[in-house]
Amino acid sequence: MGIADSQLWRMDEPSYNRTWEEIENLLFSAINEMNAQKAKFELRKTTGPKEAKYRALMKYQRAKGIVDTLRWTIGTRGQRSPLKEGLGD
Repeated sequence: MGIADSQLWRMDEPSYNRTWEEIENLLFSAINEMNAQKAKFELRKTTGPKEAKYRALMKYQRAKGIVDTLRWTIGTRGQRSPLKEGLGD
C-alpha cells in the first residue's frame, strides 16, 4: 500500500542534523539580542512609555530563555537546567 507508519517523517521527531557552527551562531545571535533588549529595557525604564518598557522586558526574557537553553544543551559548565531556574535574573 504505502510507506509504513513507522517510516513516515514526523514533525515532533528531532532531526539531529545541526552543526556546532549553526548552534554556536544561534547562541551568539541570542546573546546579542538578549543584551540589546536589556539595554532597551534599561533605557525605557526612565525615558519610554510603559508599553515599550514591558515589550523590551518580554523580549529580553525570551532571548535569555533561548541563551540558557542553548548553554544547557551544549553543556556549558555551571549552567543549570532552564526549567529549574526562576523567572528573575
